Amino acid sequence: MQKRLIALAILAASASVSSQADIVGATAGAYMWKQSWDGDVKAGSDSIDMNDDLGYDDETGKSFYVALEHPVPILPNIRLQSTDLDISEKGTLTKPYTFDGKVYTVGEEVQSTTDLSHIDGTFYYEILDNWVNLDVGLTVRMFDGEVSIKGASGEGAIEIDAPIPMAYVNARFELPLTGLYASALGNVIAYGDNKVTDMTLALGYELGILGLELGYRNFDVQLEDDNEEANVTVDGYFLGLVIDI
Repeated sequence: MQKRLIALAILAASASVSSQADIVGATAGAYMWKQSWDGDVKAGSDSIDMNDDLGYDDETGKSFYVALEHPVPILPNIRLQSTDLDISEKGTLTKPYTFDGKVYTVGEEVQSTTDLSHIDGTFYYEILDNWVNLDVGLTVRMFDGEVSIKGASGEGAIEIDAPIPMAYVNARFELPLTGLYASALGNVIAYGDNKVTDMTLALGYELGILGLELGYRNFDVQLEDDNEEANVTVDGYFLGLVIDI
């Protein structure tokens, strides 16, 4: 009898672990993003056009993310994402500008760098989990970048390194019997004259734990602080790989 009880206990424990494993999940993904840059920046009285004056065009960046979902109802799930978002180009100024106290002249060649790379820490809850999967939560986006312009007249720079809280929504729609799915992810905040929106749309195909995604991402920043402004849009298509276990 004692041996039977021990055997039953082992079976029950195994079933419990198996059940727990069914509701603990992890997702990881990575993609290459073809980025098109547009906008203007200001650190003083003049706005500098990124395309006409700084020579910005296209760049390629990458993004990685990992998400962990657990069975504890009151605790949020966790998602971490890192995005490379920087560009460096040479351009010729079409008119005189003042940037961060430096005066640049017409026809002056400048080397500029704009770095909006960031790390997202997201805490979210799963609201729906059927053919529609819906997550809502809060993202804290950490920037550690700058806009810098260097020419014969000197070098000026503005720092972009503040944490920004953003509303987070992530929806995935399963297409029955096909392995195909569509997804939409958004991070948004607006306060005063400042606004940051980051929207991602994707179509994916999943086979087992592996998925392939083709999508479009639009990242738009409008920031103002005293005499400093940044109005930047980066968008383009991406191709990525997803592992869902």
